[in-house]
Amino acid sequence: MFSPIQAFSVLMMPSASETQSADFWLEKGNELGNSGQGEEAIKAYDQALGIDKTLIDAWNNKGLILASLEHFPEALQCFEEVLKLTPTHKHALSNKGMVLAQQKKYTEALRCFEAAIAADAYFSGAWYNTALTLQCLGRIKEAAAAMKTAETLEGGRGSCCRR
Repeated sequence: MFSPIQAFSVLMMPSASETQSADFWLEKGNELGNSGQGEEAIKAYDQALGIDKTLIDAWNNKGLILASLEHFPEALQCFEEVLKLTPTHKHALSNKGMVLAQQKKYTEALRCFEAAIAADAYFSGAWYNTALTLQCLGRIKEAAAAMKTAETLEGGRGSCCRR
């Protein structure tokens, strides 16, 4: 007879068929990434992508982890893979812009944020990042207008956060 803890751990063990699923590895990568285990999350995303190279969320999430680890060229490559599959993917466009901005490539970053806004005019995160980038470029009036739009889209909470 299993104790409650043993029974729980048996229930949590994935079957062999589950571990052959790209979705299993995507979720595993998400869990690891959310728990601060970036390097392990990347390995899980690589497993998912080894099974299904078209798994957009695995590419995008891997890019986010790589960016957080300051592996900027590799992060950009992940976002490019998403954009090959879905050229107007607003999150990949915005994430690519954020990495470019971190590298002080503000003009390129701005183009990415503008493309994200073109894909979804209500994407407040892209408006917020546009405002920050315009400010870095010294375009203060445009930055203020973009920030106002971001705050309006956030519902007037006045606490826009970077995305």
